[in-house]
Amino acid sequence: MTHASPDPSQALAVQFVGELFKHTADLPTEDAYREALQAFCDALLPWVAPREAPSNPSGVFTLFEDFHLGAEETVSITFTPEGVAFFRAWLRQRGIDPT
Repeated sequence: MTHASPDPSQALAVQFVGELFKHTADLPTEDAYREALQAFCDALLPWVAPREAPSNPSGVFTLFEDFHLGAEETVSITFTPEGVAFFRAWLRQRGIDPT
């Protein structure tokens, strides 16, 4: 039986989420979580491409439209437009061209 190779962009998205969770997991308050998330995103700002930045950013945004952990370690991630911009910035920070 032949198994399809995993989607490399999906594997990178999982790494991105893992790094985000390292910065935001187990924080004692909602404010601490927001501060950690803001710091994570602020660190990526130098790598956000102007063409990918949301044209109408909101004061509060999410990075994911949907995030689902499934059976057999499957993960499904759907980014918001802001999430796509920060994911691609994270890739650029690591020297990976997201285009």
